[in-house]
Amino acid sequence: MKNKSLIKFFTIKYIPNILTLIRIVLIFPIVYCLEVDNSKIVWYLLIFAGVTDYLDGFFARKLNLVSKFGSVLDPLADKLIIIIPLIWLCKLNIIPFWSLSLITLREFIVTAFRSSRNDGMPALKFAKYKTLFLFISLIFIFSPFKEVNTVYTGLVLYWFGFALNIISLTGYLNIK
Repeated sequence: MKNKSLIKFFTIKYIPNILTLIRIVLIFPIVYCLEVDNSKIVWYLLIFAGVTDYLDGFFARKLNLVSKFGSVLDPLADKLIIIIPLIWLCKLNIIPFWSLSLITLREFIVTAFRSSRNDGMPALKFAKYKTLFLFISLIFIFSPFKEVNTVYTGLVLYWFGFALNIISLTGYLNIK
């Protein structure tokens, strides 16, 4: 009987949610690798997280597999995958704490605002770009390919993501 339940869980219908759960589980090895200063593995884990995020959204849209579970957990997974490495970058004084504080504050405000609405409210375009810029900045900062100045490029992308963070916050606050 348990095998049938397990097989049912892994059907196409649940693929987006499984991919989201994989991203959440990836947080643990990311934290460990940050603590032992293995940025190369962090980079691979972030790449894998980005692929699972893309596939999760692709399958959810393409196969119309949108669920309440996924609509709550997917943004949470995105926030955790991005904010945890940013905390580590603050710890190393690579990015200033005040900027991460504003990013985190914005996440709390927007999450509260979106969850208070009956429709859950989809993310604004600027918010999607913000997430993309912050994620790509992490890919550059943790890149094992140091021949080019990937950290500098990552920091430039971080500040673009930070600016979009503020812009998207004002977008959400202007919605009636």
